[in-house]
Amino acid sequence: MKIFSMRPSFHGYSSSSIVKWYYERAWNTLNGAKRAIVAKAVDLYTSEIASEHRTIKFNIPENPDDGDEFLDCNKKNINIVDDFFADNTVRSKHFRDNMEIYVARAMDEIFDNDLCEILKQKLFPDQVVPHTEDQLDQLLVETNSSYTAAVNECVRVFRNGLTDDSDEALEILESKLLSAREMLDKNVGAIEHELKRRKQQKESSET
Repeated sequence: MKIFSMRPSFHGYSSSSIVKWYYERAWNTLNGAKRAIVAKAVDLYTSEIASEHRTIKFNIPENPDDGDEFLDCNKKNINIVDDFFADNTVRSKHFRDNMEIYVARAMDEIFDNDLCEILKQKLFPDQVVPHTEDQLDQLLVETNSSYTAAVNECVRVFRNGLTDDSDEALEILESKLLSAREMLDKNVGAIEHELKRRKQQKESSET
């Protein structure tokens, strides 16, 4: 869906923060999205974790066919999910079953937005961090190209302010700026990786 066609690069984000971004984008853009996401997430959670092992106390209707009871439970469950994303203290103290995973899976099923794949790459990255001269040269070329395209588009769109530009023009510029930021994040990632390697090497030599 178009509401998920552009996103931050998520460099430095936690898994729950990534899911929160998608969750807020969905319910701010599509009426009824929050109700559907939470209902599906609760369904996934309760179908996979036995009641005696659940740490999240969702509200389950006694009669699934009772529409009013379902909506009442759904409203309460929305508050639980909102609290989870709103407060790190609440999240760490009261939630042990990685609620964000169930919310992510629910959104993937409803919107087909590849959110689970994004989380997989964050947790289990399969891309090699550039570190050789050739890899870094290629990264620099790609970064320069992306940055130049974004700046040129800014010059074109920013002229006369933003009020005279179409939605499409603004969305294209946003996409190019996000792509440029993602390339810069890859450069930052390469530096962070090297600094981490040096720190680990120093620590191991001292032990």
